[in-house]
Amino acid sequence: MASFGRTLELGADYSVAWPLQPELSVMFPEQKLIPLLNISKKIIPALIVVGTCLQLQWGNPSHWPTLFTSFLFAVSLPVQGYFWLGKRAETALPPSLSRWYREINSKMNCSTAAGRPNYFDLAKTLRKAFEQLDRTFIFN
Repeated sequence: MASFGRTLELGADYSVAWPLQPELSVMFPEQKLIPLLNISKKIIPALIVVGTCLQLQWGNPSHWPTLFTSFLFAVSLPVQGYFWLGKRAETALPPSLSRWYREINSKMNCSTAAGRPNYFDLAKTLRKAFEQLDRTFIFN
């Protein structure tokens, strides 16, 4: 079992490796989560700064604990997303996706992962497939 930090790193690597293609959005939740994580990394720090400035300027000091708790929750959202992606990357593929993974690799004449492939292996294979094959490999 990987440590928390290793799981977050794996989630970040998985989010980079996953191909963001519209054809995959029906089959995989990663298509929605990864763009949201990328946006949240940019927006959440700005919201925290603006919220803190507004609270310090016009807010009541008795509301600061609530503000602090809300900001901690907001900061934790991308961390939760990368943790989920890390766990997902480690998860072994179900038999139907494992079969599809092997079919795609055989079309590209690539070797498959030893043992049972996981979602990270699928992400790398799909990225290569979108670069090398035409889009019909998804529907076969």
